[in-house]
Amino acid sequence: MRALIASAFMLATAAGAAQAQTQPAENDDLVITGSRFREMVRSFVQEVAPPELSEEQLARWNSRYCPLMAGIPARQAQYLVDRMSQRAHQLGLRPGDENCRPNVLVFITPDADVLAQALADDHDLVAYYNNAEYGNSLGRDALAAFVSSDAPVRWWHVAQTVTERGTIISNSGEVVRSEASRLYRPTRQDFNRVLVIVDARQAAGLQFEALGDYLAMVTLAQLDASADTSQIPSILNLFGQRGASEPRLTDWDLAYLEGLYSAPRHAPDSNAQERAITREMEDRLREPQ
Repeated sequence: MRALIASAFMLATAAGAAQAQTQPAENDDLVITGSRFREMVRSFVQEVAPPELSEEQLARWNSRYCPLMAGIPARQAQYLVDRMSQRAHQLGLRPGDENCRPNVLVFITPDADVLAQALADDHDLVAYYNNAEYGNSLGRDALAAFVSSDAPVRWWHVAQTVTERGTIISNSGEVVRSEASRLYRPTRQDFNRVLVIVDARQAAGLQFEALGDYLAMVTLAQLDASADTSQIPSILNLFGQRGASEPRLTDWDLAYLEGLYSAPRHAPDSNAQERAITREMEDRLREPQ
């Protein structure tokens, strides 16, 4: 894995690298009122949900979250990594120290298209797009869309299929004991790695605080890159509404992430997880101020 990471970073115009070690961040509250509130929450959850999940379950990080960044000076990279790690810490994850094995790889480059193609060609980095061995991703069509995208930020998530207790499942023929029922599956989806490419030209002029929160949002959850969140206060509107959107994760974003990380991990399908996220968001956004 270390050799793969090293070769991938040689593809980026890296000026520095940083890894995470930090503390929780601040959290602002937002009061939501109105008769359409429940429908707005439900629509938001459905809008950002990733399409065509082969395992029909939403993935999340299990415990360790270790970003590594290339393409900008070390001091700026460290700020972004720390910001991302603060958000991970808020969700109960364990940000890595300087010796952690990176599993979130962020490239900031003016040659985003070239790098995207190079990463896609490295099957060891985008592994499991054909559901081989013990993991999965969104598939070949999604990988092609990742390469051809002209978005300011594009991302690629790789997940592992594990038992509800976290034991890795492979095609080796080894028998793994697990429990299941009509309410729960014997497996869950854990992120294995996330690759992110930031188009340096399109990101020019952004506040680093805002960019760090955006990167946290799209690496802590697997989101639909084509989602339209323009009607909802969200950091995902950062590039579409420059100067108008909040320069940090909003209450809606935080509520979604809290919902994802509190939803049943081995639910029977992603619909059940999305319902749990919706309920959690409703409760959190309606909390008295």
